Amino acid sequence: MDRTRVRYRELLAECGLDTETHIPGLVTNTGVSEPDVRALLNGEHVPLDDPDDRVRRRVCHLYESRTDLDGRPADIRDIAAALNATPTWTKKIVAGQANPSLTAGHVLCQYYGVPSDFLTATPADALNRELGKIVFDLEVKADPERILAALGVRHVAGRGPNWGGDHLGAVAHMVAGIRESLATVEEPLARLEGGEGG
Repeated sequence: MDRTRVRYRELLAECGLDTETHIPGLVTNTGVSEPDVRALLNGEHVPLDDPDDRVRRRVCHLYESRTDLDGRPADIRDIAAALNATPTWTKKIVAGQANPSLTAGHVLCQYYGVPSDFLTATPADALNRELGKIVFDLEVKADPERILAALGVRHVAGRGPNWGGDHLGAVAHMVAGIRESLATVEEPLARLEGGEGG
């Protein structure tokens, strides 16, 4: 966490930004409270909470923060259908009155499109995960050619008179996304190949 935080601070200065730019998104994308996000960004430690309390709070956070264009949370019946559960039990979960099972927690993460450890990660780990994404974005903004080289791109043929840094940044994000997608299938493929060869 410390290395990511230090790099984040360096890049903010280089790009002429400050932490206020990212705090709302960090709170939304981690489920960590704003005071704890600020403390962690300042290099302070926050006390570890009870894991069950953390899971309940983060489920509530997902339900309350992921809303439609009118600011309404997802329909309880839709969440219940995804969980293969009753609306009554689902209401208790999203209200923080019951802990989801491991399976239900996994389904909730999929339903809301968040990382699989969203409900359970410590505040420091959750912040580090999201801060890493911001650091990457800032590094792309600061020097897209260097990031492309680090990703293994040797040559980009730009087209048109307006081709420039923004386009290189978009290419860097695309290549990073492809690499991340490939990484998610490499391990299962390696296991399959190892099983077939054994």
